[in-house]
Amino acid sequence: MISLYLLKSLSILPLKFLYFLSRILSFLAIKVIKYRVKVVEKNLSLTRRFFKSHDLSNIKEVFYKYFVDLYMETIKMNSVDKNFFIKNFKVNNIKDLNDFYYQGKSVMLMLSHYSGYEWCISLPYYLNHDVAAVYSPLKNKHVNNFIVKSREKHGISLFSRYSAFREIFEKEKQGKPTLYGLVADQSPQLSSKNVFWTMFLDQMVPVFTGPEIIAKKYKMPVVYGEMKRVERGSYIINFKLISLDASKEKEHVITKKYLRLIEEQIKQDPSLYLWTHNRFKHAKN
Repeated sequence: MISLYLLKSLSILPLKFLYFLSRILSFLAIKVIKYRVKVVEKNLSLTRRFFKSHDLSNIKEVFYKYFVDLYMETIKMNSVDKNFFIKNFKVNNIKDLNDFYYQGKSVMLMLSHYSGYEWCISLPYYLNHDVAAVYSPLKNKHVNNFIVKSREKHGISLFSRYSAFREIFEKEKQGKPTLYGLVADQSPQLSSKNVFWTMFLDQMVPVFTGPEIIAKKYKMPVVYGEMKRVERGSYIINFKLISLDASKEKEHVITKKYLRLIEEQIKQDPSLYLWTHNRFKHAKN
């Protein structure tokens, strides 16, 4: 319960103060607590071919600052309204998605753990589609409920990854065009049947193919959400078309295109990727 009260208290503080606090916490995370520092260093070392012109130690330092900033922004989202997002989050290519809506088509939005991906909870303020996202429930029930309520207050529906296929099936039966947001760039469980091995950031890794499978089943267009950070608390998303009809694509083509788009962004600025996740724990040498 203490963690819940702390999150609620932080959410009502001005964002400028949260950013001040973020600098302190990022220093503690990397220098004192050393939160997942070994994982971050391992990930950067394994994938350094993709950013030869960047200094790894500098990437690590900048990453931790961004990492804590993003969590502060996520906490703040519990107490903000539509105007906050309209002011700080620009959504491009809206017409392209609305065209799919008027055609009666649901859309698969493939996101990555890059830049301000959490800001996509505000997409219901911008689009005609219903918006739903698949998420991984947290073990701490109080914190999990805080995050779920914080996201759903902005109009998005959340489906647990454990029941996502069933819930999307039920949603599609209702006939209302829906934008489904899925993040599929982290390490899946090897026991999952929806996994195949491919190259990502110069490593042979297992990749979760759930978004592609769902999009194929319902003949959805597939788009990639290219997130860009303009400055602290200011982001842009561009929608890049991957496929007009997933059912017409060969197996794994959509997933591979998705991974290449993520790599392009990481090459430009590796400090904005989620390096704290043990993405390469199953990588084959």
